[in-house]
Amino acid sequence: MGKRGIQYFTLSEIEPRIWFMLTGCNFRCKGCFRPARDGGGTLLSSEETLERAERACIKHYGNIPAKAMITGGEPALDREYLLALVRGLKKKGFKEIVLMSNGYEIGREEKGDYASDLVEAGLTEAHIDIKAFSEDIHIWYTGKSNKPVLNAVRMLNDTGIELLIQTVYMPGIVEAEEIEQIAIFLSSLNHNMKYRINPFAPTFAFEEVSRRPTIEEMEHAYELASKHLPNAIISRSCYREYPTPPPQETWITVYPDLTFKRRTIKDQEEDRISWLSHSKSKPREEILHELTFKRDDFEYRQKLEQVTRSFYPSSSNPNSNKEPRD
Repeated sequence: MGKRGIQYFTLSEIEPRIWFMLTGCNFRCKGCFRPARDGGGTLLSSEETLERAERACIKHYGNIPAKAMITGGEPALDREYLLALVRGLKKKGFKEIVLMSNGYEIGREEKGDYASDLVEAGLTEAHIDIKAFSEDIHIWYTGKSNKPVLNAVRMLNDTGIELLIQTVYMPGIVEAEEIEQIAIFLSSLNHNMKYRINPFAPTFAFEEVSRRPTIEEMEHAYELASKHLPNAIISRSCYREYPTPPPQETWITVYPDLTFKRRTIKDQEEDRISWLSHSKSKPREEILHELTFKRDDFEYRQKLEQVTRSFYPSSSNPNSNKEPRD
């Protein structure tokens, strides 16, 4: 069994739970904003990962929390590692084990029934990104076919696991009609499938492929999707840094050497600036200059917040299950 790069663990201050940030990805999404995609971190076996995660949880919470979220990067790259990680989390007492994936490896036919194996190991929920329904758009944007992704959604749905599908609205690339095609596909599998439409956030995107969609564009996409899926919603996953009650301005980051650090939004922005500067071989000052023209408009954030709140009771937090920004 191989090792995976672990960038860090994140501990929530809203409710006890831990995120595993695995590095490396098989997609090269043009609009990606995750430094974890390019590898790095500390190489650990699944046993070493579990041992350090357990120590971090006990030190911070005093016990093992109920929920673990596995994200990246792309967590499903190494099948045996991921299955061992999920089994280990279940054995250690985690009740909710959530995987966030692009689905590609899970849906590859040569991988066998990866989805069923994950559920048998203890996975309780999966969040899968469908970048595009059109094959040509998906290949252009990610470098990979979407056939394994769609197959992964079928396979996971067949297991009966809790399943959430997400798509990012990117003007000029993935717009309302494309999103409706995804909704039709999902409805053909399960009319009650949960579907989340997120707005593209250009601020830290690796390439300037699109602008942020207007609120009206997002609402139109929702209207089309909701004709087929009653559980479709507009969300703001790419705008997590904008606080909603309960406010979350900082995150407890635990590095693989078990160093704890309370990281702020500014700390996380600095990580992305460093990543873009290194990956693009550009001076930091040039990256900062470019960002001044791509910062999010406060009025837009307020309108987006109002729209997303309409899908949730006033006492709930629409981002409670989302991973913190990397």
